[in-house]
Amino acid sequence: MDNAVKYSPENGEIKVRLERKGRKIQIEVFNDAGELPEGNLDILFERFYRLDTSRNSETGGSGIGLSVAEAIVRAHKGKIHAFSKDGKSLTVTVSF
Repeated sequence: MDNAVKYSPENGEIKVRLERKGRKIQIEVFNDAGELPEGNLDILFERFYRLDTSRNSETGGSGIGLSVAEAIVRAHKGKIHAFSKDGKSLTVTVSF
């Protein structure tokens, strides 16, 4: 959620969805994000990875937030995935 707020443009859209799928729970965070590569963005979970280094001074942070989120999800036997379908929005999905 913090990254969705931090990296969405002003007046950008953020959506959070919690859904039960059979015996699993899925959490989905969607946000407008400016320019991103399309497709699988699981590289965002790499420790210290910053997609846009030009915005580092604006947003602060060290690039470990999503790697910590991934470690927590995996410790609970879950999965986390990042994807951009249009290069202008990001969806992070967590399932347990």
